[in-house]
Amino acid sequence: MTTRRRRLPPSLPLFVGLCTVVIAIKLLFAFYPGDFPIKQQAEAFGWPMIAMLIAIGLAGLFADRALGLPEPLTDRRREWRGVIWSVLTGFAYGVVTVIIDVIRQPRHVLSTGAAWDHVAWPWSVPFYLFGAIFLEFLLRLGALCILFWFVHVVVLRRRWRTVVFWIVAALVALYEIMPFIQRDIAEKHWDRVALSLLQPLYLSNVFEGWLLWRFGWLMPIVFRVAFYLVWHVLYGGLARPSA
Repeated sequence: MTTRRRRLPPSLPLFVGLCTVVIAIKLLFAFYPGDFPIKQQAEAFGWPMIAMLIAIGLAGLFADRALGLPEPLTDRRREWRGVIWSVLTGFAYGVVTVIIDVIRQPRHVLSTGAAWDHVAWPWSVPFYLFGAIFLEFLLRLGALCILFWFVHVVVLRRRWRTVVFWIVAALVALYEIMPFIQRDIAEKHWDRVALSLLQPLYLSNVFEGWLLWRFGWLMPIVFRVAFYLVWHVLYGGLARPSA
């Protein structure tokens, strides 16, 4: 009688490499001379947070493997299609976000530099690379894959795979817009709550779920890196008002 040995995910070296990048950037920011635009951003660089992030990502990696989702770096043609989709749509979403911000931004903010929520160049490059990996480990590789595995495999015994995935993906996509939803509920702006589901921020998170479903867990990270390059690094750095 032979026993089947479980193989490690082929993308495990990729995961380890990205974790190494996260740790290297955390060490680099020990020398950061400035303040973070948002207080919570500094908290993401704490060792407990990084350890928790890696643990969540690792659990998601094995859930991803058990679910049979596309494995990164195992199909060259699929990988190139994924990169093209992720980079082009990430750039497009960045351009849309910049246009919306320019339209909505009060003139006094542009002239005085108040409320400029971007890290300045050149620190913006490692900071937003860290942020892209951080969020996608937490949301797509972590929350989406783990919850999808739990509901689909444990609860439903592998039934209704596609339906379960998209329900979980839609719920996980609420993470970034939840503060706005909570504010609108508190102010009883129910129309805004409904409209928030049509905003680019929410739709882009749902789209990242599709990237994971179609191309594997690496492509949402590529998408977010491309988006941050336009929104935070180029616009956030080049368009930064002078003090």
